[in-house]
Amino acid sequence: MKLKKLSIAVITALAVGLVGITSANANTQTLTVAGTSATGGTTTATAIALPVPGDTVTASNALSISVSGTAGATVSASATNAFLLTTLSGATAASGSATATVNVSTSGSVELFVFTKTTAVGSVTITVANTTTTYYVKGTAGEVAKVALNAPATGIAGSTQSVVVSAFDKYDNAKGSGTVSLIVNTNGVITNATVTTGAGGTVSHVVTLPASGSVTVTAYAASSSAVATIGTTQPRNLEAELAKAVADLAAEKAAHDATKAQLATVAGQLVAVKAELDNAKALSAKEVRKLKWQYNTLVKKYNVGKPKAQKLAFIK
Repeated sequence: MKLKKLSIAVITALAVGLVGITSANANTQTLTVAGTSATGGTTTATAIALPVPGDTVTASNALSISVSGTAGATVSASATNAFLLTTLSGATAASGSATATVNVSTSGSVELFVFTKTTAVGSVTITVANTTTTYYVKGTAGEVAKVALNAPATGIAGSTQSVVVSAFDKYDNAKGSGTVSLIVNTNGVITNATVTTGAGGTVSHVVTLPASGSVTVTAYAASSSAVATIGTTQPRNLEAELAKAVADLAAEKAAHDATKAQLATVAGQLVAVKAELDNAKALSAKEVRKLKWQYNTLVKKYNVGKPKAQKLAFIK
């Protein structure tokens, strides 16, 4: 009975000791953005939104990860599509790194900061002793720093054409809800407009082309600008084109008929020439027969009374 009581006491003491060891090594990680507790971040679908910074990284555009209960421990972190800082003092977008390691003092707490330059999902993995935790972040485009225009080179006079305006932040992330100013120059007549990009960072602005000349659109925001010019082309005159086609066909037919008449004339001439040739041939044969008859008649008279050796031969 005493042995059983002793065993229970030993087990209880060991359990209490193990609990104490677990508490001492446990760490608590607190996430905040701009001083406000950040929720989610444990999956790509719940990535914590972070504004993409301009030049300076501050508490308003960085995720603070405070790790406590880690006295004497080493905290290491690695980031993908994101950057790490151990302090925000003097921090710029160029001063972040993909990895960070901090040896925790006896205070038992350390703070790391995460920021991103892209609107793609990024991650940061925190390792304390044998415990690893991954958080996901996703940037929201920063202020408009670049603009672009896309427009057709030409359009039919008097038609309406769409000029696509695009806005980007400093790191070429498409900027939704970005404000872009436009100057539209129609053959020297200037108009101004302001457009706001949609969720994809683009917006269409419609311009009307003049009867001739061109329209030049200039977009500008911050220190960036872009220019696109649309020239005018005249609409097709289908009635005139049809009339010309008919006239061309008529001219071709007349030429064809003239050629046909010329061929007919030539054919007639050939028939006449052939007849003349045939006639000449017939006359020639008759003359030959006449000459042969005359010759043979003379030969007959000559041969009268002549010895055989002196007689002339007849032409057959």
